[in-house]
Amino acid sequence: MKIKLYISLVAIGFALTVTSCKDFLVEENKVGETGDLLYSTESGIEGLVASCYTYSRTWYGKEAGLGLSEMGTDLFYYGYDNKQKSLNSYKITAESLDGNTADNPCLDQYWEAFFTAVNVCNTALEYIPKNTIITDTKKTQHLGEAHFLRAFYYWHMVNIWGPVPYYKEAIKTASTDGYRDSEEVVYSNILADLDDAIAELKSSTTISTKSSVVTYWAARAFKARVLLYASSWLGATSISTNTDYAGKNLYTLAKAEATDVINSNFSTFYDNYSDVWTMTNEDVATNHESIWGVTYSSTLTDNVLPYRIKTDASGTYLDYVNLISRTGRSIGGGNAMLLMFVPKWNNAGSDLTDVFTRVTTITAIIKNRLTNLEVAVGPTYSKYSRGFTRYVPSLYLVNLFKNIKETDQRYAGTIRDCYTIAPGLEGHSLKYTSMQDTALYFMMDDGNSTQGQAMIARAQNRYRIHTLVGGNLPLYTSSDPATALPTTTMPTADPYGDGRYKNVAYCGDQSFIALKKWEMDVYNRSDLDKVTPEIADRDVMVLRLSEMYLIKAEAELAIGGDALGTINALREKRAISGKDNDLPSGTVVDINTILDERAIELCGEQQRWFDLKRTHKLLERVKAYNAQAKDNIQEYHYYRPIPQAQLDAVTNKGEFLQNEGYN
Repeated sequence: MKIKLYISLVAIGFALTVTSCKDFLVEENKVGETGDLLYSTESGIEGLVASCYTYSRTWYGKEAGLGLSEMGTDLFYYGYDNKQKSLNSYKITAESLDGNTADNPCLDQYWEAFFTAVNVCNTALEYIPKNTIITDTKKTQHLGEAHFLRAFYYWHMVNIWGPVPYYKEAIKTASTDGYRDSEEVVYSNILADLDDAIAELKSSTTISTKSSVVTYWAARAFKARVLLYASSWLGATSISTNTDYAGKNLYTLAKAEATDVINSNFSTFYDNYSDVWTMTNEDVATNHESIWGVTYSSTLTDNVLPYRIKTDASGTYLDYVNLISRTGRSIGGGNAMLLMFVPKWNNAGSDLTDVFTRVTTITAIIKNRLTNLEVAVGPTYSKYSRGFTRYVPSLYLVNLFKNIKETDQRYAGTIRDCYTIAPGLEGHSLKYTSMQDTALYFMMDDGNSTQGQAMIARAQNRYRIHTLVGGNLPLYTSSDPATALPTTTMPTADPYGDGRYKNVAYCGDQSFIALKKWEMDVYNRSDLDKVTPEIADRDVMVLRLSEMYLIKAEAELAIGGDALGTINALREKRAISGKDNDLPSGTVVDINTILDERAIELCGEQQRWFDLKRTHKLLERVKAYNAQAKDNIQEYHYYRPIPQAQLDAVTNKGEFLQNEGYN
């Protein structure tokens, strides 16, 4: 390899040429320009600031980032073909696995990506003030963006690895001496950066409304999150290095920030929760409930990730592994979340293959065998995406949604428990001759219960029905969330006498209740003929209005206040019209109440592992609700391992140590 990984990285500064959105960083000065010359132009500085954002796309909407933030929690099991099973079984090592996609946590690549991102932000903070072409207003705006993004990347790092070095200047000379700042120091610096960003973004009038770039209210909202994380993990009065926060109660400050964001009306609730997730509202700059997020262009080649700093033996810069890049540079980059929570709805066994097909074109046709009608199935089936069986909701998560089904819009807006055939295919099914609309249904009940037996009887010859437990096709091995696992053995029941269920693809690790937040309900891009693509251009909402209510409620729980009222204010916004969705008066709110509400609202949105860690509930909740993970998880798993490549690169190995438990 040309270089090793990186406590001090490599000389990035002006040795990196910023080109365009498609190819942000190349470790080469192609035209011999110095940083002073390159970044003295308007295009140079704008490109540099744009490059500060691009590393967010390595994490948000990516399979590997999802694994590190949702696997190994109380909410998800790994499915049949999950590529990061070690994150749920807690068999994680420090080994760097560049080209491996079979079971790769990608920690080494994220270590590299986040520190590179920080260095780009530091380069921007160095050169923005020197530029004499752009206006002072634009300078101030860009400084705010760079300060925010440096804090943003460090928030990820401190939550993944704990103590890490907080660099405030661009590194231009490689070093092999490593050090790690304490978590308190890192959080102190994050807060300082956010305060700078807030001041700079408030004084700039360049971006006064919601935008895909960082805004004043985005910085305030993220500060609320950071304050909550610091207080719940380190302690309410834990900050001392940053004198602006020394001795202050961080919960009180978190509540104040969240309350101000709520009262600003910068973001507002949709009356219909499902509208949060429609593709027509996917743009984070126009979605009513979005505060800020990561954008993806409909021109997929504009989303290509930067090259890595690491090279192969021939000196060629590496791409990120497939779990991050998904399709590689030849196709472009995008959001892969549409693939992550979907079961084998269309290829799980043979009983539904005549009515379901994987749609690859909007004009796909199935001819009804009874009517001879040629049915265009693309418009119906494209939203279902493809079943890669990566993430299976835990029985605990399913029960949370089951409990709110009758009163809360979030059930219908989040859970897909039914797959319907394309209109015009009624009567076409050979296996289910009475099929009219529903083809596949996941029942939220015990198949051996009275209600379960009645529903199974109704499904006879109409559609395939799965049950939570019991019946012919159970999804889970037990009704106890502490011991339940996705079923993996071949069903033995043969209710039709034709052997149609003799296939492991009907088991719960391949056929399961889906999350529908990221479905492609509208997909009419002219430059892509596949209706269910590998990657999509859906933006990722990183900060949403509902999170501010949850932050406020958790802070009120800690310092005193009406936490129940705040939770119910959110639940009222999510209520089915005419239904009482409040937690009952007199409910004693504790941290588990908060975590349950965060699960319902934010499941799959790349926060859950961090939530369980920062609240010191990781071991307790995993042992109680994730039987795939509970036997191996230990106290040291509150931190991820420092990548071995990093440890190999430093020379002061007695000072720069691996996180405890991974040696």
